[in-house]
Amino acid sequence: MKAAALATAAIVVVATLSAPRCYASPVEGIAGWEGDGFDQGYGFAMAGVSFLDGRSISIPLRVNGSYLYYNYGEAGDVIRVSGAGSAGLIGIRSTRPWGTVAALTGGEIRWEKRQREMPNGASASVARGGIVAQVEAEFGSRRLRPFLLVNYSGPARYVYGRAGLRWQISNIDWRGPLTWSLGLEGVGQGNADTDAVQGGATVECALVRSRISLSIRGGYKDSASSNGGRRHGGYVGVGLYRRF
Repeated sequence: MKAAALATAAIVVVATLSAPRCYASPVEGIAGWEGDGFDQGYGFAMAGVSFLDGRSISIPLRVNGSYLYYNYGEAGDVIRVSGAGSAGLIGIRSTRPWGTVAALTGGEIRWEKRQREMPNGASASVARGGIVAQVEAEFGSRRLRPFLLVNYSGPARYVYGRAGLRWQISNIDWRGPLTWSLGLEGVGQGNADTDAVQGGATVECALVRSRISLSIRGGYKDSASSNGGRRHGGYVGVGLYRRF
């Protein structure tokens, strides 16, 4: 699936939005991995800081490193793609009693390797750069919190959108050591070469005193490439969120 995983870094950025509100700190770290039944996946680590944190208008700054791997069919062959990348974003966030909305932009560079399995195993490597842009929003009450994320990756000309709902089911007053939450999510993504839709569920456990959140997510994925091939299967992901 050509360029299918390049924009999936945006999946985990939404962990910033869904982190428990008791974590009051301008510095945060996020790490995670997502893979599917098509031998494709994405791993990452991200650090962020928020200037003017605690005010109605703040300035988020983020940097990340990542590694992706995926494959797609072309003229009867299988092309395997892998590569490391890095990106930086800066933006503006509005925080109100009803929720938060943020818009960010920045740059991304990725070192990509393409390996053809048959017949000669030829490979090629290239570095690609471009802009990234992102909009985030989170709404809701004390226990029920919808969220939305839309991301554009310039190097892949790829659009990614994710919407979901997170429901806190325990430790409502945040006085205990653990807080459990359940959620649902839907994802749509694609460019001129590929598109995919997926939907699933999430489980999250927050360690209140350590300001750490651990999550697992998974569900069903349907994807198609420009050559007409279509694949169906499952996906799974894990995440780690830490406020400092």
